[in-house]
Amino acid sequence: MHDYRIEQARITDLKHPYERQPREFSDIIPLYDGFVLQRIFAETIPSEELDHVHIIFTSLLECTFSEADWRYHARAVVCGTPSIISIPGIIEAPAKPREFYIFQLGSMSDFSLKKRFGSGFMHYGDDRMTGAAIVYTMQALFFFVADGDPFCANKSCSLYNAHWQTELIDIVEKGSLCDRHAKMANKFNNR
Repeated sequence: MHDYRIEQARITDLKHPYERQPREFSDIIPLYDGFVLQRIFAETIPSEELDHVHIIFTSLLECTFSEADWRYHARAVVCGTPSIISIPGIIEAPAKPREFYIFQLGSMSDFSLKKRFGSGFMHYGDDRMTGAAIVYTMQALFFFVADGDPFCANKSCSLYNAHWQTELIDIVEKGSLCDRHAKMANKFNNR
């Protein structure tokens, strides 16, 4: 689904909430307000399916506004009805190593950056993307299982809210739930 309504969710100024966005667009990578996208996508869910979990994978880079620092942040997942998993968000939302951004400012080519940092962060076409998509799908599902709290404080759990690419890669490689969330999943499955 890509129509004029999706363009209404587009963000042009990272330091203003959705309601105060200017409507002129630039040539930068377009960002879309995840909660506005969620409302737009929710309109397409048939009423007889409202009690089902819906997960949308998109090529749109979604973000949400934080009042803590008064700016938008890219997101890999926005949980709810429907949950939205952003493929570019998997690459762009968890931060890369700080040194990456310093070298990027120095206009190093993508090839040079990949060579310098190796497998320290995910990139487009990365073999680990499927594992990352599974992690975010589990978070979207646990949003409903755990009454709106899909994340875990345990860095070894697949439900850990990774803020850095290295954390996400660790989660993907370990691929397991902590004891608490494994019990929660078993309890939910045995209903």
